[in-house]
Amino acid sequence: MFSWIQQLTPATNVTGPVLVAYVLLIVFLIVVLARILGNLMLKLNQPRVVGEILAGIALGPTLLGNNLSQVIAPMEARATVGVIATLGLILFMFLAGVEFDASRVKPKIKQAGLLGFLSVALPALIGFPVARLMHTDVYAGTAGANLLPFALFIGAALSVTAFPVMAHILMERGELNSAMGSLGVATAGIISILMFVYIAFAGAVATSMASGAGFGQFVVKIVLIILFGVVSWYGVRPFLARVLPNSNHINGNQMAIAFGGLVLYGLIAHLLEINALVGGFVWGLILPNAPELRRALASKINDIAMIFLLPIFFANAGFMADLKLLTVETLPVTLMVLAASVISKFLGAIPAKSFGLSWREIGFLGALFNTRGLLVLVVGLIGLQLNIITPITFSITVVVALGTNLMTLPLLSLFTRRETAPQVAS
Repeated sequence: MFSWIQQLTPATNVTGPVLVAYVLLIVFLIVVLARILGNLMLKLNQPRVVGEILAGIALGPTLLGNNLSQVIAPMEARATVGVIATLGLILFMFLAGVEFDASRVKPKIKQAGLLGFLSVALPALIGFPVARLMHTDVYAGTAGANLLPFALFIGAALSVTAFPVMAHILMERGELNSAMGSLGVATAGIISILMFVYIAFAGAVATSMASGAGFGQFVVKIVLIILFGVVSWYGVRPFLARVLPNSNHINGNQMAIAFGGLVLYGLIAHLLEINALVGGFVWGLILPNAPELRRALASKINDIAMIFLLPIFFANAGFMADLKLLTVETLPVTLMVLAASVISKFLGAIPAKSFGLSWREIGFLGALFNTRGLLVLVVGLIGLQLNIITPITFSITVVVALGTNLMTLPLLSLFTRRETAPQVAS
């Protein structure tokens, strides 16, 4: 009955008013579908982000096939949607930086520092044997022909912990300020910084090797990245502290500074080839440590970033992911990457035993560290754009994103379950 739909021909040479119409249609479908599926996931006691990822997949080739997916979203329109998705991602990572509360880290700096380092270092190390086992042209792109850049990006995907999603889950459970919640948030804050440093390093190595640049050019790039961080922290941060007062009333000029700096930092990070999202996170991080200002900025930006722009990123990822590429032959590798993602995060939590935590509390921390939100898709998308990984490997990162997000709440419930005390008759 609906065979005619499959015979539709994707539009070509889409420009001008027609391009605008397609982009607006795509954005409309994305926002509506993401909200519907996100609400459905909430009713199923799952994070909204799972539904938003599924919305992106539903509009891509996984369900519709390449032909019908391109009928709805022609390639020219996807390029424009990709730019909007990049802006949405920068804005989201800016929010992550804004919501980073250093005061939560300071009281537990030693414990959180150790756990944060291990929660990035162990997955990064485990990424090397995993990458070695899957280092074929099926999974590695032309820029990943050398094992090093491929292994670095596999390790980056394994090392991800989504700080904003973790904080949101703890808030919903009323555990944000609990002993375990505060330790988890402090550790996740340190993980976020180390993770983005690692992703920036991996990107710098990959682009240098792909371009055939010598060791000297790679060193120059690393020096520029370090200089970017130093100038931002010791130069731009004090300047912002003078021009942005600690107030919950933000005027137009202050919003212009916030948005202008956001875009500028995204551009700088893009030019440094460490991805624009890193710039958004750094800009949010260096804003004045003024709670009222940060809350005011977050309240103004949150809805447009989370409800409108961020689902566009999911759809853009969905256009690039085709889960039909994952066959019986790729199933062992998919399960291996998923298992390595989960196990490495729980291994990173084990040293908390030396802090006097019980195994149940360690399991709770491991489940928190395993929360990946959308960031694993970001790493995969960077690797795909740099041609370090193939579409099949990117589809595996989508499975990892879905799998780890789906298991977060059940695992947290499992490790917080308490035995019911026997009732004593009075």
